Amino acid sequence: MNQNLLLTINTILVAVVGYFLKKTFDKVEATGNDVSEMKPKLDILWRDKIAPSSSPRQLNERGTDILNTSGIKGVVDQKKDLLLKLVKEKNPANPYDAEIAISAVMMDLPKHCPDIVDKLKQGAFMSGVDINTALFTGSIYLRNLIFQDLGFELQDLDVPKKA
Repeated sequence: MNQNLLLTINTILVAVVGYFLKKTFDKVEATGNDVSEMKPKLDILWRDKIAPSSSPRQLNERGTDILNTSGIKGVVDQKKDLLLKLVKEKNPANPYDAEIAISAVMMDLPKHCPDIVDKLKQGAFMSGVDINTALFTGSIYLRNLIFQDLGFELQDLDVPKKA
């Protein structure tokens, strides 16, 4: 009889622990979904700190400081021809596509140019930002440099403001 009682208690304990584990995993999954929903909003917030949202987005004083102190300006200047080629390979059909392609190429810069990764890290450290912020800043600068080479004008990005 004692053995049956112990077996019953163990079964109940396993069921209770399983129930609480399931509840915990559900909460973790819900939290992960909430964080995923917040990520795009957070991206917009940090980007607005260095290049306020307008059309076309341009660097503010902080963004210009990051561009210069992080060394990303020099990297973009040095790698401009390669970066232009990579953007053209994405075949941007309109100014919006071109801006997205430029941003994507810049965010992948460490993959395309592994020789500059240490310089990026050092520059980001010196300017007090992370590498992604330096790359985003460089993407605005690169866009301004090569937009005409892609057949677009910065004014093409302007969105009419509603009255």
